[in-house]
Amino acid sequence: MENLKLARIDFRLIHGQVMTRWVKHYDIQSIVVIDDQSLKSPILKKILINAAPAGIKVEVESVDSAVKRWKEGKLPKNNLLILFKNPEMAERAWTSGIQFDSLQVGGIEGAGNKKNICRNITMSKEDVDHLKTMYDGGVKIFCQPIPEDAEYPFSNVLAKFY
Repeated sequence: MENLKLARIDFRLIHGQVMTRWVKHYDIQSIVVIDDQSLKSPILKKILINAAPAGIKVEVESVDSAVKRWKEGKLPKNNLLILFKNPEMAERAWTSGIQFDSLQVGGIEGAGNKKNICRNITMSKEDVDHLKTMYDGGVKIFCQPIPEDAEYPFSNVLAKFY
């Protein structure tokens, strides 16, 4: 899908200045949030739709519904950002058929047994294992909380766990 400008993991999903910067950086016109839990909650779904910068169309999908729409070519055709809540959702989507060439990690929830990776990004071994599946499949994975930060390669993350 040539119009996919960014696939990103951020547990905060659509939020404030960070998202506004990425939308401007990639000239994003549509955001598809892929998160089973957000789709099930009418309140969360409404918050996500209303949190987007002005003029940005937002759709909230489960992994299964997003995969189905991807395969049917029914996701938005304009400049698209796909947003995942966590590495597990991204891996499930990718292994089910949503093919992206690169995956940006902007933030992973910090609770539990996690290591600091770079800036405010923490990961557990489980998070890394989910990402490694895609990395081993040829996806370029990197950490980058904001556009002004340099990309931190996933190979450096692997060195902290293996």
